[in-house]
Amino acid sequence: MKKVTEVYGQFITNLDSRLLRYPKTLILLVLLLCGFSLYYTSRHMGVDADTTDILSKDLQFQKDRERFIKTFPQDDQAILVVVDARTPEQATQALDYLGAQFSREKQIQSVYIPGSGEFFDRHGLLYPDLKEVQDLAGKMTEAQPFIGALSKDNSLKELWLILGQALTEEAHELPVDLNPMLDKVRTAIRAAIEGRTYQLSWQQMMMGEDNDLLSTRRFVLLKPHLEFNELMPAEKPLAAVRAIADKAEQTFPGVNVRLTGEVVLEHDELATVTYSAEMASAFSFLLVFLSLLIGFRSFKLTLATLSVLTMGLMLTFGFATLAFGNLNLISISFAALYIGIGDDYAVQVCMRYRELLRQNMSRRQALAEAVRRVAPPITLCAITGATGFFSFVPTQYTGVSELGAIAGAGIFISLLITLTVLPAMLKLFPLNSGPAEKKSDHLFPDWVYRFPIEHAILVKWATAALIVTGLGLLTQARFDINPLNLRDPKSESVVTFRELLKTKDTSPMTLTVMTKNKDEALAMAEKLKQLETVENAITIFDYIPADQEAKLAIIEDLSLVMGLQLTTFPPPHQDSIENNMAALEKFRQAIEQHLKEKPNGQLAANLRLLLQEVESLIAVLKSESEPEKKATLDKLQRSLLGTLPQTMNTLLKGLNPGPVTIDTLPRDLAERWLSKDGVYRIQVTPSKDLNDEKNLKAFIKEVRQIAPHATDLPVIYLESGTAIVKAFQQALASAVAAIILVLLFTQRNAKDALLILLPLVTTAILTGVSTVLMDNPFNFANIIVIPILFGLGVDAGINIMSRLRNPEHEDSVLRTATARGVIFSELTTMCSLVSMAFTPHLGLASIGQLLSIGLLLNILCTLIVLPAFAYKT
Repeated sequence: MKKVTEVYGQFITNLDSRLLRYPKTLILLVLLLCGFSLYYTSRHMGVDADTTDILSKDLQFQKDRERFIKTFPQDDQAILVVVDARTPEQATQALDYLGAQFSREKQIQSVYIPGSGEFFDRHGLLYPDLKEVQDLAGKMTEAQPFIGALSKDNSLKELWLILGQALTEEAHELPVDLNPMLDKVRTAIRAAIEGRTYQLSWQQMMMGEDNDLLSTRRFVLLKPHLEFNELMPAEKPLAAVRAIADKAEQTFPGVNVRLTGEVVLEHDELATVTYSAEMASAFSFLLVFLSLLIGFRSFKLTLATLSVLTMGLMLTFGFATLAFGNLNLISISFAALYIGIGDDYAVQVCMRYRELLRQNMSRRQALAEAVRRVAPPITLCAITGATGFFSFVPTQYTGVSELGAIAGAGIFISLLITLTVLPAMLKLFPLNSGPAEKKSDHLFPDWVYRFPIEHAILVKWATAALIVTGLGLLTQARFDINPLNLRDPKSESVVTFRELLKTKDTSPMTLTVMTKNKDEALAMAEKLKQLETVENAITIFDYIPADQEAKLAIIEDLSLVMGLQLTTFPPPHQDSIENNMAALEKFRQAIEQHLKEKPNGQLAANLRLLLQEVESLIAVLKSESEPEKKATLDKLQRSLLGTLPQTMNTLLKGLNPGPVTIDTLPRDLAERWLSKDGVYRIQVTPSKDLNDEKNLKAFIKEVRQIAPHATDLPVIYLESGTAIVKAFQQALASAVAAIILVLLFTQRNAKDALLILLPLVTTAILTGVSTVLMDNPFNFANIIVIPILFGLGVDAGINIMSRLRNPEHEDSVLRTATARGVIFSELTTMCSLVSMAFTPHLGLASIGQLLSIGLLLNILCTLIVLPAFAYKT
């Protein structure tokens, strides 16, 4: 084997001697190639932001998902707009405004507002339970005089008179319970006195605040036009949607409009990834520059190394563009990785070159000898390093497969540039030999350099103990399947999504089961409802109201009582200040009379508090000017009567419904539950908070026992994690096997091959243990670290073993340029990755953190464990 390495080293030396006859020409040609590579990249490179593309489409869960999307494409790649308001009426107003604005926006394909529209306005009274419909009809029948009076005079003055009559005349009925009504009036008066905005909800007053149909949280589903050939496919539609949302919040004070859903989550993540990758690359370059400058203590060597690093990066960009055309959310991190890895070989050449100069060799001889001696081990390092990356290529984790191919090719590009362009640059800009190195120049005391050899027994036993303990702790390592944990936890989309996950009725993490016919759909839904982890299983038949015949009869009777001639309820109108003051005084007197007659009645406690507020209001009005009085009374009227017309008009629209069947359901609703091909959709909602991974797994497991092909986001998350773990295991096995074969072939000595692997295995175990001790689990991003560590970490072992088996004049391998080269190359790589560790994207940050820990451990294991086991006494 020694002969093979010598032949190869001599071949590289001879090649360089020919190329170095024309160093300027060589550098110019490479620069031209780099320029072409950058031009080609700028014209053809894109970013594929579709996260489903990072895993193979051949996986079964991907096929299930694709079948679901093909059958029910309406809500795929949708923006979920969450509207929160103070009252149901305000939510409806904001929803109507948003729906109209979104429908006119060119960036939006379609707008769907669940539970809204003409159909629900007309048939809404059929959906509550029969008893609720009966109760509402009873209230409205008894309150017909109240409604009739306000329909003729919808003013604050009339409301005071009606409330006063309700307190003094037993027969006068209201459509609401009087105690809650008086409490709302008191709140409205206090708000008017203090100049605050308040809105009484007549829908909640009539039907109860906990009624499911009167939610203050509503949703809009938007189908945007996405441009996947652009860096940010959803940027334009999201900008348009956010502009409309901001205008809605200004138009309706108290309304909060937020955006979430997969499109928004992916857009926010892509923005964070892009920014993080750019930031990491810039800081990596800076940190590598500083670490090289400290390590070399030479501007010439630092600039030469950075030059070949930059050239290699440019050419690697060109390769990535030519090979794949697009980067994905994983492979986009290759630039930061390359900056840390691409200088390793140049460091070894430069360190050996300077060491030989200090041995009084001529510059030409030192350069040729440095290349001859370093070329074989760094070529072997390139092979093993690339193997770590190439091990991901055959896996079904497409995102990392592409990263592996790009980074692996980049390693060979870096090797080629190092062995050709770097010598040319060192010839053009030669280094001064400098003084010969002395022991006093070393950073640490002498015993540090001799420690691994003099205490070899201790090191061996300590290594064995660490390996055994580490293997035990590795059983507690876990994989985090939730990609939300890699996204910015403070972003609006993530905060909103997590908030929705906590509620049973609004959780976006539902499962979908598809059946071929009605009977199968109903039977399947019934089975699913019996599961402990399932809150509900919804089909299109849940939109067909029960007891329709009885409800229709009740509503028909109610319409006769209400009077069909009342088709539109009038808006509030302002009476004179004098009439309002007189009515308010009569209301005050009615309160006092009621308290006098029934001091311990059901209304007494509330009325005493209300009396105080009414007296305060009268006092404030008396102290105000005429315009101020009018403004205060207007505000109070809007607070108390502003929503009454909307409530009554909605009720009037619902007094003439017809029977509801599947055929009469709105098209945009029906097509989400029954496809044109006759496929029925069952939406399964969870009964527990799916922010908890245990709940998520239990939910999926139970549902898939009944419906094995159930799909949607929870399954995508879980199965993606399973597929990635499998890809990790495959890649790790491939990397280890390939590295062992390469080492056995090149070393021709099983013992040396095992010795090189020993610190690497120790590093891998301890790196895995760090995830347990630091409670930083493996995830979709950082799981690639261990195979990469095998590819990168083996470089250090090869270089140290090469120096141990070919000693020169030193008494300890740790004193040599090789050891310093290992340290500095690993440290520069670590510096590059440390910059990733502090990026905003938690996925890239986790890669940087874990790789930094692994590389630091690899330095220690290589410089302490390997010499202790390899030294021959």
